[in-house]
Formats: sequence, C-alpha cells, structure tokens
Amino acid sequence: MNNITFPSLQTTRDLRRANQQTLLRLIYFNEPISRLELSERSGLSPATVTNLVANLIEEKVVTSVGTEESQGGRPRTSLAINPQYGYFVGVEVAETHIYTALYTMKLNKIDDVHIDVSADDNSPEVIAAYIVKSVMSLQSRHAVPDQRVISMGVGMPGIVSRTGGVSIFAPNWGWHNIPFLDLLHQQLNISIQLDNGMQALALAEAWFGVGQHVNNLAELLLGTGVAAGIIIDGLLYRGTTNSAGEWGHTCVALDGPACRCGSQGCIESFIGAPGILRQLREVNSRHPALGLHDQQAMLRKLCDSAEAGDPDAVAVMTQVTRYLGVGIANIINLFNPQLIVLGGWCGVMISPYVVPRLQNIVQHYALGEPLKIVDIKVTRFGGEGGIGLGAACLALESFLVGQLP
Repeated sequence: MNNITFPSLQTTRDLRRANQQTLLRLIYFNEPISRLELSERSGLSPATVTNLVANLIEEKVVTSVGTEESQGGRPRTSLAINPQYGYFVGVEVAETHIYTALYTMKLNKIDDVHIDVSADDNSPEVIAAYIVKSVMSLQSRHAVPDQRVISMGVGMPGIVSRTGGVSIFAPNWGWHNIPFLDLLHQQLNISIQLDNGMQALALAEAWFGVGQHVNNLAELLLGTGVAAGIIIDGLLYRGTTNSAGEWGHTCVALDGPACRCGSQGCIESFIGAPGILRQLREVNSRHPALGLHDQQAMLRKLCDSAEAGDPDAVAVMTQVTRYLGVGIANIINLFNPQLIVLGGWCGVMISPYVVPRLQNIVQHYALGEPLKIVDIKVTRFGGEGGIGLGAACLALESFLVGQLP
C-alpha cells in the first residue's frame, strides 16, 4: 500500500507565505494595481487574493490609493505599498570610501553620508565603526528609530558569505574570514543583509536601471577593482559559494602583470583604474595625468587627453579598449546575455572613449549567434552610491521575501 502524505500545518503556512510574497512583489513593482489584476497576474483565485491583501492592509504594508472604473461592474480599488511603512538603508563599502544612504519604501534617496577611507585605515573594526557612525547620523538627522528601519543592505568588496555574514576574502584589504556582520550587530539593532557589492549593483540594474525587463544580463563593474554581476532568467546568479562574478580575476594574458589577487594576467590588471594608470606609466612616466591628486582625477585627464589625440593617452586607451572588448566577448560566449552593462566609476568615466570603439573587437572574439542578440549599454548608476542603491535592493529583497505574518 502506498503511503499517503497530507499537507502539514507548516506546509500550509509556507504556501500562504509564498503566495503573500508573490502578491507583495507584484504590488511593489506594478502599483497601483487592483485585486483583479493581482489575481490575473499571480494565478491565485480572487478569494485568495482578497484574503491575503486584507492581511497586508491590516499589517499596514499595503494601502488603498483610490478607485478605477471597471467595465460592467463596481469600481476597482487600487493598491500600493504604504510609503509610511518604513525605511531602507544602503551602504557601499569601497576601497576608497564608505557611502551610506537612507531610502524611502520605493528606494528614493532621502539623505546620505560619505566617509573617505585611506589605505592604512581599513581594518574591519574601523570600517564597521564608520558604517555604524553613518547609519546613526542618518537616523538622528531624520528622527528614524530602529524599528522604522525595515532592513539595511551592505555591499562589500571581495567574497562574502551571504548566510553567515562573513567577509571570506577581500584581497585588496587583506581580509580573511572576518565575521563582519557580527561587528555591525554589536552596535546596530536592525536587520542587516551583507553581500558582495557587485551582485548588489546587478540587482539594482535589473530592477531600476537599464536592465529592467531583461531576463539575462551581465553588469560589469570597473573601478579600483573589476567584477561582474550576472542575472540569469531574472535571478541573480551567485554560484555555490556566492563568489560568482569574479570576472576581474579571469586570465587574459598568461605571462601578464601580477594581480593583487596573487595571480598573473588578470583582466583587472589591464582595465581596473590602477592597471590603466600602470600602463600609462609604462608608456610615459611623466604624463601630466600622473601628477594629479587621485585616481579619478588622473583617469579623467587621461581620457580627455586621448579624446584630444595625445598619442600616449591614445596608445593606453586603445590597449584598455582591446582588453575590455576581449573580456566582454568572453562573457558573451559564456553566458549568452541579452544585455551587457558597463558600470563602476571607472567604467562610466572611460565609456565615452571605449564604447564607440568596442564593436570591432567584440565582433572579432565573440561567437556569431550570441553576438546577434546582445546590446551594450552604460549604467545609470555610474557615480558614487550605485552600489549603495544596490545594497538597498538587498534590503528590499529581504523585505519582499521576509517573514510576514
């Protein structure tokens, strides 16, 4: 006789929670929306939708925002996320700065705090203290108590254990297996989501940037470091250990220059900001760009010089374009995306020069079929705070799949 298993109370509760999460996501990204539209889009019965929406309204997560005329029936009530329900916080932890911002329910920025980080001031305890100081400052400025912060996302460099909140490997800082989430929780009594900053940025691009309505995309981050965030079938691809996307440490030159990760010939050593400036020093150690005060100023001068036809700058930027094109072709061949987004402060800064010149290189190295359907665009989140918004998306993600009653 076959064993017959009946759904348990826990299974029924899980199903209810999953259905409620589906409705919450639909409301968030499609508001204003009626109960009938929710039923049609979710495949749930009108009765189930009515019951679950009532719960969301009771919890003050969702609110009614007016009515719309229907054909041959009573006017339909439109639903939206309650803008007063709470706030999100997003933190971008970069090698040179920490950017923290307070956001509304719909991820509109309210205020932000910037703290510069020096090379000798990046211990885990110091970085955690900077974040705590920034968050508390924003809360104080806008009278936001802990209980009104729904969640805080933190985008970190390197490999991060998403479940354990451990910075497993941040090679540029020499961090190994740092329990960073614990350091934050020692001083902050709010929900915190810790993840790799590149993956956070890819999520922001897919939800709010040029990647909206695209199921398969690759977000390329060019800054001091280089990485990629991959969206496959609408979902962030993390890999087995949450380390997918370390595109900057794929080898493009077997006997190439040493990389900060300990290997040689990584693409980061050619198209990351330090690698670009290294190539400029090799071409002309006295170039005017090298005398400026920081990487961004140097790179901006280099790009301006290349546009003006300076032969040394043109030689460097031609080489950078070549390696970037090869790297993009590799991603096209591996993941077959519909869209590749060039991002990061360095990526955006060099984009006016490199993007018009990329096509021939990408065409040379990419396979014909996946090349036909791919588009290359520049991110909307090019300046400081892009990863901060992405980190806020991590917080939003936790809200959309959270443990609602």
